[in-house]
Amino acid sequence: MEKAFLVEEWIALDNGEHLFIKYLGNHFPESCIPPTACPKAHNIAEFLVFAQHVQWEKSGGLVFTSDYQGAGGILTDPQITSNP
Repeated sequence: MEKAFLVEEWIALDNGEHLFIKYLGNHFPESCIPPTACPKAHNIAEFLVFAQHVQWEKSGGLVFTSDYQGAGGILTDPQITSNP
């Protein structure tokens, strides 16, 4: 029987400064950031909404990336949807 292993980088959340945040979900092209979050999180989410829109436009509606989440300067596990 063959085995497969998935190894991912550990995202250290040691000092409370880099919390794991979901910036954009899968359902709507808008921020998931609560109004009470820090301004930096809102700025990151706003940029990701912009980047998502540019990617959609530049690909002619063929590629859509969503579910942006991560901690600190690391984004992880995006959902990439494409139309052949």
